[in-house]
Amino acid sequence: MTAKPRPSISLERTIIPIHYNLKIVPCPVNFSFLGEVSIEICIAEPTYGITLNAKELNIQTATARDQLSTSGYSVTATSVSYNVEEETITLEFPTVLHVATSWILDIAYIGLVNERLNGFYRSVYTDADNNIHQLTTTQFQSTHARRAFPCWDEPAVKATFTLTLVAPMGMTCLSNMSVDTTTLLENRMQEVTFLKTPIMATYLLAWTIGDFDYIEAYSSGEFNGEPVQCRLYAPVGLAIHGRYSLDLAVKSVEYFARLFNIPYPLPKLDLVAVPDFAPGAMENWGLISFRTYAVLIEEFSSHDRKLEIAATVIHEISHQWFGNLVTMDWWSDLWLFEGFATHLAYIAVDELFPEWDIWSEFVKRIQEVLKHDSLRTSHPVEVGVENPCEITQIFDEVSYMKGASVLRMLSVWLGQDKFLQGIRKFMLKFMWGNANTDDLWQTLAEECHADVPGFMQKWTRQTGYPVLSITELDDSTILVRQNLFLSTGDVREEEDCLIWPVPLSLITADEPVARNIMMDSKDMVLKVDTNKWYKFNMGQAGFYRVSYPSKSLDLLGKTFGAQRLNGTADATIRTRPGPLDSADRVGLLTDAAALVASGNAATSSFLTLLKYFEDEEDYMVWGEVSLRLQELLSVWLEQPVSVINALKEVQRRLFTKIVKRLGWDYAEGEDPSSGHLRALAIRFAGRAGDPDIVAEARKRFGAFMANKDMSAIPPDLRFPVFEIVLRTTVGTEEYEAVVSYYRETFIPGEKLVALTVLGYANSQELVRRTLAFAMSPEVRTQDILTAIATLRSSMMGRAELWDFMRLHWDVLYNRHCDDLRFLDYFVVLSIGSFSSLERHREVQAFFSTKDTSSYERILATCLEGIRKNILWLERDRQDVENWLRVNGYLTKDLCLRSGGDILVETSFGHLSHADRIRQQQHFYNASSGIHQAHYANTSGVAQSIHGSSTTNTANSSRSSSFSSSPAPSPRRVRSGSSPGGCHHHCHHSPSPPSSFEDEQVQLLMRQQQEQQHKLEEQQRQLRQHQYQQQQQQQQQRQQQQRPHAPQEQLMVQLQQQLWQEQRFKLHHLQMLERQEQHQQLREQEDRLQKKNGEQEQRALENDMELLRVSEREL
Repeated sequence: MTAKPRPSISLERTIIPIHYNLKIVPCPVNFSFLGEVSIEICIAEPTYGITLNAKELNIQTATARDQLSTSGYSVTATSVSYNVEEETITLEFPTVLHVATSWILDIAYIGLVNERLNGFYRSVYTDADNNIHQLTTTQFQSTHARRAFPCWDEPAVKATFTLTLVAPMGMTCLSNMSVDTTTLLENRMQEVTFLKTPIMATYLLAWTIGDFDYIEAYSSGEFNGEPVQCRLYAPVGLAIHGRYSLDLAVKSVEYFARLFNIPYPLPKLDLVAVPDFAPGAMENWGLISFRTYAVLIEEFSSHDRKLEIAATVIHEISHQWFGNLVTMDWWSDLWLFEGFATHLAYIAVDELFPEWDIWSEFVKRIQEVLKHDSLRTSHPVEVGVENPCEITQIFDEVSYMKGASVLRMLSVWLGQDKFLQGIRKFMLKFMWGNANTDDLWQTLAEECHADVPGFMQKWTRQTGYPVLSITELDDSTILVRQNLFLSTGDVREEEDCLIWPVPLSLITADEPVARNIMMDSKDMVLKVDTNKWYKFNMGQAGFYRVSYPSKSLDLLGKTFGAQRLNGTADATIRTRPGPLDSADRVGLLTDAAALVASGNAATSSFLTLLKYFEDEEDYMVWGEVSLRLQELLSVWLEQPVSVINALKEVQRRLFTKIVKRLGWDYAEGEDPSSGHLRALAIRFAGRAGDPDIVAEARKRFGAFMANKDMSAIPPDLRFPVFEIVLRTTVGTEEYEAVVSYYRETFIPGEKLVALTVLGYANSQELVRRTLAFAMSPEVRTQDILTAIATLRSSMMGRAELWDFMRLHWDVLYNRHCDDLRFLDYFVVLSIGSFSSLERHREVQAFFSTKDTSSYERILATCLEGIRKNILWLERDRQDVENWLRVNGYLTKDLCLRSGGDILVETSFGHLSHADRIRQQQHFYNASSGIHQAHYANTSGVAQSIHGSSTTNTANSSRSSSFSSSPAPSPRRVRSGSSPGGCHHHCHHSPSPPSSFEDEQVQLLMRQQQEQQHKLEEQQRQLRQHQYQQQQQQQQQRQQQQRPHAPQEQLMVQLQQQLWQEQRFKLHHLQMLERQEQHQQLREQEDRLQKKNGEQEQRALENDMELLRVSEREL
């Protein structure tokens, strides 16, 4: 195994655990628990102290005993020191602990049963009969086992565990292993002991105590040697909704036993649905925990829900081998095990459900990570981590989806059969132990006889990915060049030195079988007939973008857009039978959308490309069309109403055509994909305001709510109908109906639908009610983000969410500081959709006074994303308006701004190219702010964005545009080739302006600055006035003793809860302080006794020496 230096936070290896014997006794009265742990340890060097991980544990006693000593030798620790920063305790002993493998460390302690959804925590739920049920459970990944018991809390320090739980009789007790013994105690209590676990990491230990129902099934045993008992536990009354997930588990256990050629190593596999659970799921060995929504599903749920649950369940079961049996050496290799489990889940789903076209879904899913990884604030797949805060921050899309994507690319390059054979060899080599990324690459290289390390290290240790720019040199030759792709479009020359090994996978009209070409240089020349279509990255297995010349993109649009699900409309277009994969059509759309956002192409070219897909019938492709349109609408959201309505009209015409073809009702024997497409089309045609669809949705909603007629809205259409109604409602009746439905239903999926759509309400009163409701006790902590996520879809929702965040940030931070993923997502939801300079400045100003160390990475990513949106909008605002006008979506009179609209002006679309450069330069100078600290390596971005420094990159040019698009403005920069065939990219700047033009520029700039200052002053005065009004209203409410508003009630509750928690923590700290004082007194007494003893010893030795001298003299 390749050795890597351990981080400084890691514990020393001179003492290692062998076995934990752990007993947990919860005390529900004060939300604490008593713990007793006996740890068999091996001491490799003599020591006076033992250091291990512990957090928020009050150590009562600690004793070390040698179990092989005939005299029963033991020694009690004389002091316990706590290192809060490193989350460790050190036990000091009065005598040396000698080298031996027979030591037992006995520790008695008191801990907290918290409500922060990590460590050992508590939850509560209400069943359909309104009975309240309490439960306690655990979540230890990544470093929370130390909250439940003192341990060596690192993935490489494996041990075995024997667990004993004390709980009320009748409650279900679950853990990793089957129950060994159950003993009845006094006071209607029971003591449940579980079988000894295999050797495993501490973060995989788990237990749950509560009221559950369960359903049971057994695997076939074909590849495991014997059937494996599989159970699904759920809150009372909900287990019947777990049959789909249980069936998946039964199939997956046998599938992975066959795939790895290793039987499932435990006697049982339990899936447990936990009402309050921070992550979606957790792969605890033999006891996989899920959110209820992530594992329970009603019988007639939508395809997307089934696919989501299948991917989640199979992902976690794959971890039972790859992650649990073979475990990461350190958290730096988290990506390997999470990325691999994600990739394996898609392989398994593809085999179990071949009709699902799962790889097209995979291509859709990786678009978010492609977007994230195109920012400078991204990070490599392999990233070093040292402390728990950093570990939490890398549980992101890069670790999961980029990791899965580059592994898929490797699998396609090597061949899946060879790849999986190498994985089997890796598993057999490192089973029961730990491994790192280099170990896997080396094993695959040996098995497949390929330079796997050389190929993969550049993909996992370099941030970002390339874009391949295609230049057609003549009718039969193309030049392919790879450059770093940044969505901000401002790659500098010194940044563009990275080279990736890129598997091209080229297919042409004349060659139906893909050519697998490895590109490992900056440029490559290929022979291709440029008068016919050709496409790189067939199947979209490669993690890169492709930028085609306008002619080739036009041919691809006609070719791919002309496909039907059952063939092609024009036989002359293609040379091979059958339709092209939907994954390729999805890839074409996503690449085009990304290239327009970065400035490589005009946004009008993407809008034109959409017209080729009007007759598309594939659900996956239409799903991608909807996502790209929503991204465009999100950035343009604060533009004039006429422009927004015109963009919505584009969306309405595309999707209404599908609704008219498919209708609202499901036909008997209908292809499931048609049902999925129907739901998608109704949602987005209704979102665009189609009057017929809105009317039908409101009619069905009324019948559904008034008569509880479930047939009025099939499950697939429930979310679209609810959303359409709340977007178009003028009162509170429909909103109240959805809230009531949330309160009345106990089906997790239905509750989540009702909760999610509340954010679509279109009045300020209802938006504020949604925020207050999301933070109320009626919404579980894990669901808060779900409740507020949809607020981003409207200007009003964004503004209210941003104001709410700023007003209550301190309280929210204090309450959720232990759940860093909550903070990350809350920041993203609150600021990630902004696209104006004013908002950018507000975000910088707000966080400049905050300690952002725990969410620094995500904050920097959001700020860079806002800058990207601003530049995209500034660059293509006029281009989009022109396209909308030329294509009949925007008439001349609609281009005029409505007199009643108040819009924040940050654009300079009316200026010339030179003027725009000056104004955008001013923007970048003004918006550097706190980015300077985070982007120390990106100085000079402003200059390189606008061509003031030479940049030999594809990102600096706009390489494609359709002939049907409006004529490009002079600001567009295009790629070209020299007469000799030497391709290069350059900036074509207009001639310098005359002195008169300079005077006009300066005048315009002064006018713009004066307008900006006036606007800022007006906004400042308005905010000050609003603040004074709020203060006056608050004083009046206090004087009149009126009830608090919903948000104020919420914050009072949060503050009271925080005060109670702080009081408990203060009491806990006082106990620790008293214990330390007592320990100090004991140490002083010991030292005094030792000193007196030493004096007596010296006196005795003197007397003996005098006696010996006297004897010699005699």
